[in-house]
Amino acid sequence: MSAQDRYGALTCFTTAGEGSDPLRENLGLHVGDDPDTVHTRREHLARRVGAPIVWMDQTHSTEVALITRDTCPEESMPGELGPVAADGVVLDARDWQDPPALAVMTADCLPLLLLAPGVVAAVHAGRPGLLGGILERAVEVLRGIDVELAAVRAVIGPAACGRCYEIPEDMVRRAELTHPGVRSRTTWGTPALDLPGAARGQLLDLGIGEVEVDPRCTIEDPSLHSHRRDPRSGRQAGLVRTWPAACQKWQGPVGHPWACLGRHGSRGRYLGTTGTTSEENG
Repeated sequence: MSAQDRYGALTCFTTAGEGSDPLRENLGLHVGDDPDTVHTRREHLARRVGAPIVWMDQTHSTEVALITRDTCPEESMPGELGPVAADGVVLDARDWQDPPALAVMTADCLPLLLLAPGVVAAVHAGRPGLLGGILERAVEVLRGIDVELAAVRAVIGPAACGRCYEIPEDMVRRAELTHPGVRSRTTWGTPALDLPGAARGQLLDLGIGEVEVDPRCTIEDPSLHSHRRDPRSGRQAGLVRTWPAACQKWQGPVGHPWACLGRHGSRGRYLGTTGTTSEENG
């Protein structure tokens, strides 16, 4: 059974596409790109998604905001809601006929998407946030709105892998105090952290029913933005959209805006903001 059928939700991850410009297809407003260009890309993406998108003002915090129909941020630009001052947003759409989509921006950090019937979340889990407890906080918010954790599916998008995410030995030791098993080693033999692996293990320990990890490494894959590979890099986004409980058997007609994006899963497509398919996972 597909993620679409089981959860009434669809997900995708954008890419940087091809080219040499470090800001190509960039979706971040904080990396020196032209703001008008970024807003245009975001508006185009919202049209492809078929709904306005909630963006976050991400600061490597552990703040997770709950969004309901009554607390949804207002539109700040065409197709944009917010930004919400948080590094995670949980959307409860169970009594919402036309909920927005959620976005999380990354360029090496973990983009985490959570799916449950009528509820979705987008979480920015960099090293500070992951080690500081943002995953626990997101799960706490889900529990607070009576989401059954065993019914939640987690999708960890492209991020820096344990073969490449080099940090000093003393930082690895500190990370191991709260996240045993996070230690890794680079392909050139230096200390590293496996953040995707650590996040997967932690989510399962917290009771999440299913966790999928995208195998692509942002540092290794030139079609993805990576701050470590190029500090001038832009930001890609992970996106998730759900429908209310009454619409959860929606089958996704070919003409629907998300049909061209593809649903999440072994056949899920990962696109640049122009909508050009750059890779098919699996």
